[in-house]
Amino acid sequence: MRFGFPTGLSWRAVGRLHSPDATAARVAEHGSARIGLGTGLGTVALLVLFGCSHVPTEPVRGTPMRGQSQGPLPGVPEEQPFVEENIPPPPFPAESKLIEFKLRGVTSNRFFIDGSSLTLGKDKVVRFILVIRTPEGVSNVTFSGLRCSDHDWKDYAYARADHTWSVDKDATWRRIQQLSFNNYKGTLYEEFFCTHGVLSTDPAGDSKKLVQLLKNPPYDDPRVPR
Repeated sequence: MRFGFPTGLSWRAVGRLHSPDATAARVAEHGSARIGLGTGLGTVALLVLFGCSHVPTEPVRGTPMRGQSQGPLPGVPEEQPFVEENIPPPPFPAESKLIEFKLRGVTSNRFFIDGSSLTLGKDKVVRFILVIRTPEGVSNVTFSGLRCSDHDWKDYAYARADHTWSVDKDATWRRIQQLSFNNYKGTLYEEFFCTHGVLSTDPAGDSKKLVQLLKNPPYDDPRVPR
């Protein structure tokens, strides 16, 4: 049997394919390539590790500062819960301290605030003595509070006939409703204590400003002194 060589290959070419020196050269060449590739991959790995370990020390924009808790909106501090002050009722009002205010709605009664009792607490509650006087001259007197931020009202205590107070320990905050008759709560909120008072920024409302608003209503007061 005869062995032939592929067409186009000469003895010299075949010698180069099977030459020990050529084989050693190819091995050395591939080895260098592997070393070069390994070195390149090692450099890339070090760069990746260096990049991952580099964490910026400055706070990310929109995050709260240290010591502040984040609220529902990014970057906005969490709103603190309402903590109500425990304020006892002031002394029973003197007639000379009463400031009458006019309702915009329909009523047959007269309404007064004891100016000396009007305060704005640290809890942002407006507290005051309210006097409602019927056409027959009967007066209903309460020590009440108003929360402008929540549009709520609370009656803390009711005056007795002997001018002492009956404190309602179970009093709760109730939403102010706009009524067509005897709308004194809505009137105090809109015209005097909140919209033009505590919630105003020109200037910000305080107890002195609220008293001045009662004495000088922000609207034309058609009341005729009786």
